[in-house]
Amino acid sequence: MTSPATAALPPVDHPYAAFAFRDYRMFFLARITNNFGTNIMMPALGWQIYTLTRDPLALGLIGMAVFIPVVLSTLPAGQAADRLERRRVYQMSQLVLVLSALSFVGLSLGHATTPLYFYLAAAVFGAGKTFSMPTAMAWMPHLLPRAHFPNGVAWTSSAFQISNVVGPAIVGFTLYAFGEAPTYALAAACYFASFLFAALVRTRSRGADNRQASIAHLFSGLSYIWRNRLIFGATTLDLFALLLGGATAMLPVYAHEVLHVGEGGFGILRSAPAIGAAATGLLLAHRPLRDKVGTWLFASVTLYGGTVILFGISRIFILSVLVLILLGAAEMIGGFIRQTLVQLSTHDDMRGRVTSINMMFGSARNELGDVQSGFVASLIGVVPAVVLGGACTLVVAGLWAWLFPALRNANRFDDAFADLPQKADGSPPAPIQPTRLTTAVVIEELLEEKA
Repeated sequence: MTSPATAALPPVDHPYAAFAFRDYRMFFLARITNNFGTNIMMPALGWQIYTLTRDPLALGLIGMAVFIPVVLSTLPAGQAADRLERRRVYQMSQLVLVLSALSFVGLSLGHATTPLYFYLAAAVFGAGKTFSMPTAMAWMPHLLPRAHFPNGVAWTSSAFQISNVVGPAIVGFTLYAFGEAPTYALAAACYFASFLFAALVRTRSRGADNRQASIAHLFSGLSYIWRNRLIFGATTLDLFALLLGGATAMLPVYAHEVLHVGEGGFGILRSAPAIGAAATGLLLAHRPLRDKVGTWLFASVTLYGGTVILFGISRIFILSVLVLILLGAAEMIGGFIRQTLVQLSTHDDMRGRVTSINMMFGSARNELGDVQSGFVASLIGVVPAVVLGGACTLVVAGLWAWLFPALRNANRFDDAFADLPQKADGSPPAPIQPTRLTTAVVIEELLEEKA
């Protein structure tokens, strides 16, 4: 494995220090083009499926199509990131994503009207996405000297924020001006560009975990989370609250039938939660939460449920956009606390497996939340379904506050360490103190989840 050149290093505090390293520049371009591809393709798919079917359930089933391959491939993806040459794994995942996008191009040009074919292409996307993320996260630390790594994380996080906001807005324009097929072709071009930029990275990185894989080894991350009740409570609170309160899957319905704003308005609605999340992420990066984390966690879930209800009953476009911005902010705060607890209190020898389980929970929250929203909307209507989802989120917040008093009363992140399981060798845990670096890494992981 090679390492980045260390001659004539720029000052650590230089705002563009990471870009002094050629491999990081190529990696940065690979990641931002990948994220643009996802933030163009998936909103376009939701719009097209609802245009074809006018059925909220068909819209929600996109989540199921993505979730199944994610569940099947999350643990193998983590193993691949730890065992294989990461540049090659990343490039292969981009080719899978190109195939998915081109499948949508072909279906659109062929005027396909059967949602099943679109779901199969979405399943291909789910598999490619699952291998792409953990590989990139494991690869990046090898492209920069350790002292410059925080600056690299800050820039990739900023890139994710930009693409999460701009990507859906591009979708609104391209759908209106050119239609579905050119929009998917643009996403395919982004994924292929990511493949090419990754090929220009010279640094090789191979995981060091050569232990024989086993079912117990793969699932030990789940038992680790279960033994730490505070982390388990935070993770499941985030999972069930957002799963039941999913509203963004129904945005095509709101754009079509409730707010009557068309493709352009849909792009703005789709970007609004990302604006709130990005702004809150920047705030947290500069002013990390240091105390009353339990109070902040339950306040964020309560705010999330309230914004879902308000969005559900809104008939004013501007109000709906503002509410979605608040929704994104609330989601970022809750996710930040959850991810920080995991980031800071997981032993190094368990980090990969715990991250895999955390990724699976994140996919369940996002994709199964879409399924739940579509199913309920098909039964009682989209507006009642969204309002009911927000109310269920508030119920979950109250129930978890009762079930996990330690989580509710947690003051600082290191409160999780008192309940931290021992290491495999029986030695006591060694908690890691919060830093700006861990804060930046957490925000980057959250933005990756949203992508």
